[in-house]
Amino acid sequence: MYQISIAQTYLDLAILINGGMDTILLVLLGRLLKLPIRLSRISMAVLLGEIPVVVAYSSLPAWTVLIKWLIPFLMVFVAFPTTRLNAFLKEIVGFWLLSAGLGGFVYASWGWAQFDGGVNKERLILVINRVWILPLGALMWWPLQRLWQRWQEKKSFIGQNIFDLEINFGGDEQGVIQIKALLDTGNHLRDPLTGYPVILLEEEVAARAMPENIKGFLDIPWKDYADPWPLLWNVNPDLVKRLVFIPFQTIDNKSWLLGIRPDSVTCFGAGGTQQIHATVALVRQVLSSEGEYQALLHPEHVQKGGDG
Repeated sequence: MYQISIAQTYLDLAILINGGMDTILLVLLGRLLKLPIRLSRISMAVLLGEIPVVVAYSSLPAWTVLIKWLIPFLMVFVAFPTTRLNAFLKEIVGFWLLSAGLGGFVYASWGWAQFDGGVNKERLILVINRVWILPLGALMWWPLQRLWQRWQEKKSFIGQNIFDLEINFGGDEQGVIQIKALLDTGNHLRDPLTGYPVILLEEEVAARAMPENIKGFLDIPWKDYADPWPLLWNVNPDLVKRLVFIPFQTIDNKSWLLGIRPDSVTCFGAGGTQQIHATVALVRQVLSSEGEYQALLHPEHVQKGGDG
């Protein structure tokens, strides 16, 4: 009976300590990532975190390892639900790094002070031969958390400079697309005729909403011409009001971008909704490898609506 009482008390203590640590980790993760912290979800996640503790005491070693790997995924998903894989990976990596940093420090301190041997009346004696645990853990944890921090800084910058756009190319409802655009301070392109600032848009995305007459012009090898303007007049003079060739220069080459003058462009940002004057230039490359945005905004679009 005496041994059973000690085991029960120790299990309660383990559950209490584990729950407290999980609560600290989840709240800290939410603060760092600026995620909404809801007490009900944090509590549910903490309860899930107690499952490995209970399983460890039920003498099921085959299940213990599996659950220890699976539960953190469930905890993070329950505490901060998201449908975006990239956002979830950011959350789980942050949770692991915080666990390694905080949990590793506690574990090393625990063993270093020999708490496992019990607390006697004498003062605790530090174990010198275990000092290596602290610098080793720091060496492993520091570069990982630095990489994660840089990832966070990049995401934070992109999140503050991404705007929702609705571009109406004309025609029926299929001529409207909704995309995300990144503010590009290096974009200085303008429509050579109207002077409007230019939005760079992925051609594949724009093709979903372009009218058929404009889409048909894309199939013509107009880039083979040193001056594509006469070609536009010869193919379809009606497109002169809708299409424009925007000159640009790279380090070793001069070329053209095909621009489209849409019926309207609406920008949705933190400051509200505004109509902006813009010409949309098509680019063939993918602008964001992670799919975070499909277009690049001119700085004046944000500053004064792109009035030029």
